[in-house]
Amino acid sequence: MAFTQQMIEEMAAWCLRNPELAEARRTAWEELFAERDPRPIQCWGGAAEKSSRERRFLGYFMFDYALPDGEKPAVLAARALYSGSTREEVLRALAGTRYVLAVVGSIIRRSIYLKLGDESFEVRNSQLATNLRPGLAVVAHLVPERHGHWLLGPGWMVWPFEFGPGIRGVLASWQLGPIDVERLIQGRRTAKGEREEAPTRRPLPVEDDTLTAAVARMTEWARAHGCERLVRSEAEWQRLTFKHMQGTEGVKFYQTVIGLAGELASEDDLRELMGLANNIWNNTPQPDRGGLSPNQIVRRQADKG
Repeated sequence: MAFTQQMIEEMAAWCLRNPELAEARRTAWEELFAERDPRPIQCWGGAAEKSSRERRFLGYFMFDYALPDGEKPAVLAARALYSGSTREEVLRALAGTRYVLAVVGSIIRRSIYLKLGDESFEVRNSQLATNLRPGLAVVAHLVPERHGHWLLGPGWMVWPFEFGPGIRGVLASWQLGPIDVERLIQGRRTAKGEREEAPTRRPLPVEDDTLTAAVARMTEWARAHGCERLVRSEAEWQRLTFKHMQGTEGVKFYQTVIGLAGELASEDDLRELMGLANNIWNNTPQPDRGGLSPNQIVRRQADKG
């Protein structure tokens, strides 16, 4: 018996309703949503809806939450629902589950090809293929099946920001866990009257409208972090960026920026720097494209579409 999307849903229903997992569900819910945190939230559009929250919780609970004995609820569900060779196939598949933030590379009939660096994940889903388009980013639990395709776990969602070609080149190093993603989704703010706390550092892309603004943002960050070699004029950044735009390996631009930064204090610093570098890349005019920047090209295409 082949492992199917319907079987994922059967296991999800078992994990949601099994009475022996009631206490584990309560603990996992608190871990994912941190509802005891008094700060108000400002969720991304649609993410606060009950059904959306339940599906994201199910994905986390099934595939990521560890029970006291170290087992994952999805594994218990597989053992309870299936037997023989089917059970063994499902257990092997669950062991290969991935949680990824990947970009839709192409859509062919009912197959969606998600790209993450050198990896490609083929997800067969007619409804999804109708509602997605190349360029969008998707965050999802992916479960492999024996024919080389991937099945979707509960709670997948479209990322609210599109990534330019530069970010796509380094996206594999930007991967987050479900709890990290949930904190971004929540967008918690300090309540009025409370003591202001240090803002959460988020590995989100920075988006300005001009190269001048992008360079100013990079300069401010570089001086604050002691990266003086990143303090460059707009013309210098334009020359450096266009040099790599002319080649076939744009990722070398980001490697150059990292080299100029020198030793960074944390992974958060690296992610922030990559967002700032991408901001400069996407706002740099390209002489061979009529002087338009990648951001301007994307906006024009959107207006035509």
